[in-house]
Amino acid sequence: MPFFDNEGVKIYYEIEGSGPDLIMIHGFAANIDFNWRATNWIKVLKNENRLILIDCRGHGKSDKPTDPAQYGIKMLEDVTKLMDHLSIKKANFFGYSMGARITLGLLVRELQRFNCAILGGYGLTLPSKTTKQINSMFRVMVDALRAESLDEINDAVARQFRTFAESTGSDLKALAAVMEGNFQEAEEEFTTRSKMKKALKKIKVPVMTVVGSNDILIQNKTLISNLIPGACHFQIQGRDHLSVVPDPKFHMVVKAFLNHVNSKKK
Repeated sequence: MPFFDNEGVKIYYEIEGSGPDLIMIHGFAANIDFNWRATNWIKVLKNENRLILIDCRGHGKSDKPTDPAQYGIKMLEDVTKLMDHLSIKKANFFGYSMGARITLGLLVRELQRFNCAILGGYGLTLPSKTTKQINSMFRVMVDALRAESLDEINDAVARQFRTFAESTGSDLKALAAVMEGNFQEAEEEFTTRSKMKKALKKIKVPVMTVVGSNDILIQNKTLISNLIPGACHFQIQGRDHLSVVPDPKFHMVVKAFLNHVNSKKK
């Protein structure tokens, strides 16, 4: 099985298909198989794209540190070091949920590595007075992952969150560390509305955002596409955060977007 090492942490990856390079980054508590293979994404995209699929640290077959300091920015570095490991200078990117957050972080920091980006199941919230509410919900989620059993979790959303993490066979302590490390990095990234808007307006590659119309995890579904110059946005009607992933309409818009971007490079 193919792995590469990033400062002592082993990261698992797979390569499928042929064509322009497409780096695919899965969501929280998922992995290559759960996010991309079981939902037919690999089958749909591999005939026209060379898929570079990564199990993020803390997930799948990659190592799973339980120290929050091993996540955050290091999850972005895993992607760039995988590109270097495979001698890929530029690529198309497709991230879902947490994978979209990683992709957006790379867009802000490593724009020269991008031909285009697809951000699925992800949205930003402008810094505001609701930050305390977000912090409180984050703490509830982390505590749910660290609880000894479901019986200790009173919050209904947190119970569903924990149940999903268990259903994918995830390491719950590692996921709690992932969440803490990523939350701290996100807090440092966009401390003000003006800083967020300024960073996103500098992005000059084709970007598409796609969400389910019923995704309650995303408050402002169009914010990212409104702030990134020339970005486009699609909503898959009647789908939520999980049910949108295997939807053929999601497959269709992503495939069309990639074909459009790749045709312009020829």
